[in-house]
Amino acid sequence: MSTTSQKPWPPSAIDAASHGAIAFTTIYYEAYDEPTRRSVEIPQFYLPSAKVIWNGNTVAADPASMAAFLDAMPLSRHNPQTLDCHPLKPLPSATATAPELLITITGSVLHGPTVMQYGDHAPTQPSEYPRKYREVFVLRAIESAEGMQPKYAIQSANFRFIG
Repeated sequence: MSTTSQKPWPPSAIDAASHGAIAFTTIYYEAYDEPTRRSVEIPQFYLPSAKVIWNGNTVAADPASMAAFLDAMPLSRHNPQTLDCHPLKPLPSATATAPELLITITGSVLHGPTVMQYGDHAPTQPSEYPRKYREVFVLRAIESAEGMQPKYAIQSANFRFIG
């Protein structure tokens, strides 16, 4: 039985993964929280074969099914509070040199009509309070040009309310 040791990713790859994760998170939640963009843009983030779990329920990743799922969601406002990113080894058959990324996000999310309220409105109903969530993504590089930040798509996503 032979074993090969995997060289650690160089600091530049770790730095690129971190910057990519921050950019991805910002773009993803901005699109998700904008009702006119959500069902059009979010399905484009996913590979057609992506595995998507939302609070223990499987969601089909094809654009039409994903759009229908997103259209059924109430208004939302995500407030990501922690973000952790790790580059993973590329798939053995992958020709791209960019690593897959494992991104873990925790934060709070508010759902429902109170998202649109501004000012000093104090929540009065439990449904008006934000809920804590944890979301884990595995991103796969789908385009990678020498010296450029790779373009990623979601291979796996798992959203779960916590607490």
